[in-house]
Amino acid sequence: MARKHFEKFEAISSAVPAKDAFEAVIAIKRRDSDEDVHVFKVADGRRYDLASEADAIAEAALTKVIEVSDEGQLIWEEHAI
Repeated sequence: MARKHFEKFEAISSAVPAKDAFEAVIAIKRRDSDEDVHVFKVADGRRYDLASEADAIAEAALTKVIEVSDEGQLIWEEHAI
């Protein structure tokens, strides 16, 4: 799991259970707000046998996020996706 801070948001990469496997996700939350966390699947929703595999993919994806828009959408490095 990795954490990245942006101007108005915080983001965390993680692996989450998905039936009998794991998915890589990035969760974002607006700072100083009670809004719900928004979760983005990465790697096209691909599933991994091990949580550590999904977590590594999510961490790598988070390094490619350069900002979060005011609407809560991830802004990626050019050519990142």
